[in-house]
Amino acid sequence: MRGTATAVEDYVREVAVVTERLGISIRGDGDVPLLEDRTGGLSFELVGDLPDGRSSARSEVIVREAFERDGERGYVRSRYEYELIDHARGFRRGYHLHSPEWFERRFLVVVHEHCERPIGTVTCAHYEGTPIRDAFAGVLALVDAWTADSPECSSLRCLE
Repeated sequence: MRGTATAVEDYVREVAVVTERLGISIRGDGDVPLLEDRTGGLSFELVGDLPDGRSSARSEVIVREAFERDGERGYVRSRYEYELIDHARGFRRGYHLHSPEWFERRFLVVVHEHCERPIGTVTCAHYEGTPIRDAFAGVLALVDAWTADSPECSSLRCLE
């Protein structure tokens, strides 16, 4: 995602709308603020709950993205974290792009994934990942993981 501050703001608003259309209840008043840091970068965090059905253990979705200044042209997405915490099945699934220089130097990849079952049990600290285009695709990846029959991590390639 690349654009002006207004385009990033519109994008965040649309991500919230699409997330709610998928049945995820955004916590708070549904407004997802766009925050500016001291360097002029922008970021947002969306936290929502998935429908609980018969289970009292709610599952949550967390979507975080950051955008850095891109010269005079505006902003470019520089970091993302898409997380599913499925309390009912004791499962965590994460898709991350952060600290790309470190991950590239250490593992020759810039994106990675997390897969824990049960939550907090780490068989592999970081799995090789595939870049996720934007928050829309990130939310869909989380919903896909949540609706899958059985969370499975063994098919993922461990980086460490």
